[in-house]
Amino acid sequence: MTGVELGAGSGADQADSQAHLLFILDAFKPKMSWQQVSPTRYERDFDSLERFYRVIADLGAPLNKEHYLLSCVVRLKALPPPEKVQQAWKALRHLYPQVAAVANEDGTRFVYTVPSPEDVERWANETFLVEPSESTANDLYSKLPPSPVFKLYYLPGTRELLFRTPHWRIDGIGMLYFQNAFLRILANGPPASIIFDGSEATRLTPSLDEAASVPAQVTPAINDAADAELSAVSTGSAPVSIATEPNALPTTTRRIITSFSPETSQRIIASCKARGITVTTAAHAALVTAMLPHAQHNFDPSTRGRGGGRYMGFNAIDLRKYLPAPWNGPDAAVSIYHTGIPCSVELDDHHDFNSLTTTLGERYKRNLAREEPRNLFLFLGEYVRKVLGLLGAAPENPLHAPAHAELSSFGVIDDYISEAYGDAPDGDARFEVEHWWVAVEVINRLLLANVWTWRGK
Repeated sequence: MTGVELGAGSGADQADSQAHLLFILDAFKPKMSWQQVSPTRYERDFDSLERFYRVIADLGAPLNKEHYLLSCVVRLKALPPPEKVQQAWKALRHLYPQVAAVANEDGTRFVYTVPSPEDVERWANETFLVEPSESTANDLYSKLPPSPVFKLYYLPGTRELLFRTPHWRIDGIGMLYFQNAFLRILANGPPASIIFDGSEATRLTPSLDEAASVPAQVTPAINDAADAELSAVSTGSAPVSIATEPNALPTTTRRIITSFSPETSQRIIASCKARGITVTTAAHAALVTAMLPHAQHNFDPSTRGRGGGRYMGFNAIDLRKYLPAPWNGPDAAVSIYHTGIPCSVELDDHHDFNSLTTTLGERYKRNLAREEPRNLFLFLGEYVRKVLGLLGAAPENPLHAPAHAELSSFGVIDDYISEAYGDAPDGDARFEVEHWWVAVEVINRLLLANVWTWRGK
């Protein structure tokens, strides 16, 4: 999808966005703990990554769009009545109370309020929405306006459930844990009695900065380490770009999906294993290889396909494997426990699939907690702050905003979402999952590709 670089717009809008960005950058405080501030109210500051996604989301508000807005769909073989689905939705809120937490007025803190029964009903009616029978998730997700609230859409005509949320609430792997828990509740039934008495607040998740014990004080060494991590952005030859439409404002979100047969998929997986690389590495190398004939220098179409230059992007990395229990699993589903690591490849040296798999594979294999080259968790908060300053700045010419392909991998969906849930008396599954997909709204000029494996495909 093509569009405006984050923060671009009218002169007044840009000035307001930049002022807001500077305010947020100054307000970063990496250590965030939930605190009970009244008998029914809990609060904690947004951490560095949550602030990052909130600022990025806010920059699209003048366009009534939201960068990185998540839409994730599950299609069932048979969709239960909406009343039953809504009950499961309320039970899921009890399991993951943070799904109902809101931002405070100045947008710097998470606020969770212990609800009354009336509050729960009101929340359920506002966030669980039944669509007309002719609606499809594919049509709906691209037309819905942004909302700060996590919502679930019920589509009876296509037997789909559309989970839609800002990225500052949850990430992709968290969404998979969240959907799995929901489908289990839906199949097995919610508890006979769900009581919101404040005890559910013990299940509010800590921020990534807290879960990973990120230092709160920024020292010169931390600042230098963050700069070193970001040096890949500015070091080397000029980044190449791909051609985009000459419109200054983003249009409607589109998703285009390519699916390989199980037979072809198995050959790809076997070939990756034989080469000692992951499917994610192979997919990323293939994406860059496919981009090269369309790559241009200095946004000049006459240079398209000339070769050389530098591929520059950010690799999305799930950080849960580095975190202590229980934050490394489903207990912390409603969280954003990931980051983006700069990926810079000199295309004079690496311009074919094999060499790209080698250099990209080295980056994906990096242990981010090791001291060499750097332990990311020692400077994560400052690093995210610097990335926000880099990506949140509007270019002078919005048509010359970064434009390249980036990849985000969800891995094997079957590791999180089962084919079927619950057992009926006759031995058949109560609910069979027929299909799953995800889409991320992009309002700048990046081409965002997601890759996953589902039922061997």
